[in-house]
This record gives sequence, structure tokens and C-alpha cells, in this order.
Amino acid sequence: MIEKTLKSIEPFTSSAEKNSRFCIGCGEPATKLVKYSTIGAIIIEKYCDKCADAIKQS
Repeated sequence: MIEKTLKSIEPFTSSAEKNSRFCIGCGEPATKLVKYSTIGAIIIEKYCDKCADAIKQS
């Protein structure tokens, strides 16, 4: 498994992003882009507010 470190949590910037993405944690509509840094890359995952808050608290 690739080790990743939380870099940032940002809201979507356009309504098109909000309407076409789903949370990878629960399947609800996603509202946040969660960025992780890892060796040689940045990983971007999409989450709803609830799941993004859980990531932020962990």
C-alpha cells in the first residue's frame, strides 16, 4: 500500500464538479477535494462534507 500524507481539503470550485462527483467513502454527492502527497505524486480523492470532516479529525 502506498503511504500518503494529507495535504489539504478544499471545496469544489464549480457547480459542474458538484453535480458529477460522488464520495468515495459513502457514495453521497461529493463536495470536497482531498489532496494527499506521496512519493512523486499528489493523489486527489472526492468526499462529502461528513467523510471529509472524519478525515480531518483523524
